[in-house]
Amino acid sequence: MILLFDLDRTLINTEEFKKGLCDIFGISSKEYNSHVDLFFREKFIHYSPEAHISLLKKLGNIKTTYEKKQIDNLYKKLLRKTDIYLFPEVKNLLARLKKQKHTLVLITLGAPSSQKRKVESFGLKKYFDKIIYETKNKSENNFIKKLKNLNQEILIINDKADESLAIKKMIGERAKIFLIKSPHSKNTTHNEKIHSNIIEISKFLKI
Repeated sequence: MILLFDLDRTLINTEEFKKGLCDIFGISSKEYNSHVDLFFREKFIHYSPEAHISLLKKLGNIKTTYEKKQIDNLYKKLLRKTDIYLFPEVKNLLARLKKQKHTLVLITLGAPSSQKRKVESFGLKKYFDKIIYETKNKSENNFIKKLKNLNQEILIINDKADESLAIKKMIGERAKIFLIKSPHSKNTTHNEKIHSNIIEISKFLKI
C-alpha cells in the first residue's frame, strides 16, 4: 500500500509549535495570527518562521541584529524538541509501517526550505521513500497524477478535508482517506470519518 502523509497537524502538533514560536518571538497568539493573515495569507505567500523573524525585524519587534541572531538560535533549539512537537508515537508508527513494506510518501505544502528544515530537524526524513515539497496544489502534483495509473491501494493521511478529497478525486476510487481531527477537518462537506489522531491508523490498517 502507498501511504500519503501530510505534515502539519498530521505528524506535527502545529498548534503547540505555534505556541513555541510565539514564546520565542515575544508576541501573543492573536498578534501571531494577525501577522500570518496580513503579511502572508492575504498576499498569497507561504508562511515560514524564518520569514516571520525577518518580518518582526521590519516591524520593529526585533530591534538589533544581535536580537535577531538570538531568536534564530532559539528557533534552532525549538526544532530539536521532537518530544513536544511531534504527536506521540509518530516515529514508532512510521517505523512499523516501513517495516511492513508499505511505501511511505510525505507531501507537504508550504515554503520548501522551511518545510524541509522541519522534516530533517524532527528526524522524519529516514522514514519516507519519497518526500515532496509542494508550493501550489497537492492534487495537481505530478507524482499524485501518476498514482491514478498504478494498480495499488493508496491511503491519504491528512487533516484537511478539502485537500484530501481533491487528491482522492485525482487518483480515483482506489484511494481511501484517513482524516485526522483538526480545525480543517470540516472545511468542506464530506462523509469521511474523522479520527482523533494519527495513532488510530493502527486500528484502521489492523497492524
